[in-house]
Amino acid sequence: MKLSILAIVGGFAACAAAAPAPTAHVVHEKRETASERWSRRSDIKLNRDALIPMSFGLTQRNLDNGFEFLMDVSHPESKNFGKHWSMDKIADTFAPSTETLEAVKTWLKESGIEDDRLTVAKGRNWVKVELTVGEAESLLRTEYHVYTNTQTGKEHLACSDYSVPAHITEHIDFITPTIQFDATVKQMPKRDLSKRNMKVRPFPIAVRPDAAPQPEVTYSLANCDQYITPDCLRALYDFPNGTLASSSYGIVEYTPNTYLQSDLNVFYANLARQIPSGTGPTVDLIDGATTMGGTKSFDNQGESDLDLQYAIALVYPQKVTLYQNGDSIEGSSFGNFLDAIDSSYCSGDNPTYDAVYPDPASGGYKGAEACGTIKAASVISTSYGYNEADLPASYETRQCNEYMKLGLAGTTFVFSSGDSGVAGNNGDCCTKAKCAGGTYNTGGSGTFNPAFPATCPYITSVGATQIKPNTAVTATAPEEACETVIYSGGGFSNVFAMPSYQSTAVKSYFTSHKPTYTATQYNNSQTVRGYPDVSANGANYVVAVDGALGLVYGTSASAPTFGSIITLINEQRIAAGKSTVGFINPTLYANPSAFNDIVSGGNQGCGTAGFTAVSGWDPVTGLGTPNYAKLLSAFLALP
Repeated sequence: MKLSILAIVGGFAACAAAAPAPTAHVVHEKRETASERWSRRSDIKLNRDALIPMSFGLTQRNLDNGFEFLMDVSHPESKNFGKHWSMDKIADTFAPSTETLEAVKTWLKESGIEDDRLTVAKGRNWVKVELTVGEAESLLRTEYHVYTNTQTGKEHLACSDYSVPAHITEHIDFITPTIQFDATVKQMPKRDLSKRNMKVRPFPIAVRPDAAPQPEVTYSLANCDQYITPDCLRALYDFPNGTLASSSYGIVEYTPNTYLQSDLNVFYANLARQIPSGTGPTVDLIDGATTMGGTKSFDNQGESDLDLQYAIALVYPQKVTLYQNGDSIEGSSFGNFLDAIDSSYCSGDNPTYDAVYPDPASGGYKGAEACGTIKAASVISTSYGYNEADLPASYETRQCNEYMKLGLAGTTFVFSSGDSGVAGNNGDCCTKAKCAGGTYNTGGSGTFNPAFPATCPYITSVGATQIKPNTAVTATAPEEACETVIYSGGGFSNVFAMPSYQSTAVKSYFTSHKPTYTATQYNNSQTVRGYPDVSANGANYVVAVDGALGLVYGTSASAPTFGSIITLINEQRIAAGKSTVGFINPTLYANPSAFNDIVSGGNQGCGTAGFTAVSGWDPVTGLGTPNYAKLLSAFLALP
């Protein structure tokens, strides 16, 4: 009987320094800094016959041309704007070459690993095989060891570096499990994405699901600075109700977060009376997901209720699709969702960060993982995120490239930028420059901690603003950066280079408003991706959760609001016989006058005042908040 590594060491594990590689081999990846969070277990000796599920990420073709391909269908000056690619064309263009696949298979065969042990992904971009510890160490010229997370007690299997033959390096992006440590920062489930970009303050109005309440507060444009409603947002950004039901809008949620239809009904009765009671999203259940949540609580329903109530209210009668991901045992990840909407991405999940299906756990979903079975909406909004430092750069780069491919197919991806200012989730800051080693200083000072996927250059990152106190709501009255309960996430990537579409805006920022911080606080090279791209209101949203109305704050509110505006623009382009907008960043940066510039407020964190909102683009509110009429005009003028 085969025994897994987990059965032998009783948990997860990590690896140590490798012996010098022979001249035919070169180091492919190396952990640059030892993490203080992990302690090597000298008391555990690995059984060399224990099995490790290995994944080899093959180098894809044409990734160096990916940005150019995307600009060809996304840049406002391109004659091919809106001529999006089919998924088959995308898969064929980027699939690893036959030469790459054969080179890796030959290397494995010459190392004693026969073809009948290998599994090749549908898109030819992954090769998977179970290797014994002994085989893996010999193949990669490394040594595996068990390490314990000093904060959580969890164990993990990894190595500090690994080598491959020199001629193989050009054919492999990365191999797992190798140098990666577990992404968990707190004592949370291994793949828990519930570090939501949202916080709540109680708002004591009792509402019964079966009757329209008599609220103590009259919601109107006169008090939007205290209570944000769909009508407030329409007035702020000058956009109408949806009318044509011709486009598609997707909201992504991760188990255990689920919505309650009764909460949607309460919301409609109070704030969106044009929507019939019982109206809900179209639901796509992915990898054993269910919309039947557990205990009613803000933790279980708050995020989903917020996202869906505002998405449905702002675009109705347009279709809103809920992508509910993961079973209640294993959960899910961004990678699992990408598998579901693009079959060419399947089979490359990293079990450290992505859920594994069929779920081996008792009570888990035993069906196969969704692979290209879900249709992507024209706009997809996600209010979840990691810290960049939680994940290996190679993993983030491969996932970011997937958003590039789906942008080529015509999908707009919107992500919230985070709620802790220049700090990461839960206010975590790094103790080392560029977050090397992923060692955090919770709630204190340290290096700024950028978010992912917010820093990926192929998505639109949305920060948060608020209405200035005692200010009337009009489409021309500027807001300020959100500094109530939350602070808009923003800053500069430690992984991704600055894309050309934002270079003028970011260079102008550094020329006119260069921060006084040094490289000790953030990546000040002026060559990396800045975020957010845009912003929208993120304070005082009136939301129905578990039968009662309350106030919610966060970029979790900003992202679905901005996504709704893009969905309404798609509606008008479709009515004009044009395509949906797809990847929008080049057009956004080419039309800064289509935004309300935000010039006050900041995003403090890590023991500093953070960055400051200034004239033009800034790493607090991006280009500013949208002016729908001007954005619509810009997009309707394109082919």
